Amino acid sequence: MLLAAGFVPTLLSLRALKSRALRRGVWHRLDPAARALLDASILYLRRGGRIKSQTLAQALRAIAERVLVLTTPIRVLAKAIGTAIARARGVEVDEEKAVALGLQWINTPKMYRGPQAPAMH
Repeated sequence: MLLAAGFVPTLLSLRALKSRALRRGVWHRLDPAARALLDASILYLRRGGRIKSQTLAQALRAIAERVLVLTTPIRVLAKAIGTAIARARGVEVDEEKAVALGLQWINTPKMYRGPQAPAMH
């Protein structure tokens, strides 16, 4: 899932990302190393630095994607998953059926999910 594909690690975007995670209560669900990297990057940018490393930018994108997944409402996530499953099976579904299909997939244990299941974290 590429929610953070267009994410550019700037001071404004990193502060907004941290604020969103704190507001939604998912900050402490992040890995401690990810939290430290985000805090260090904000401090570095606040002091006038520039992020030039592609590896660091990629790591910050992964953190942003994780925060966005954790803060996305379950209904939106279930609808996206259900639509992807229906498309893979070649079936047309409306919004409610897509949500139901997505919720079924989310609640199914990983060992029982089929091979055509969408790739999620």
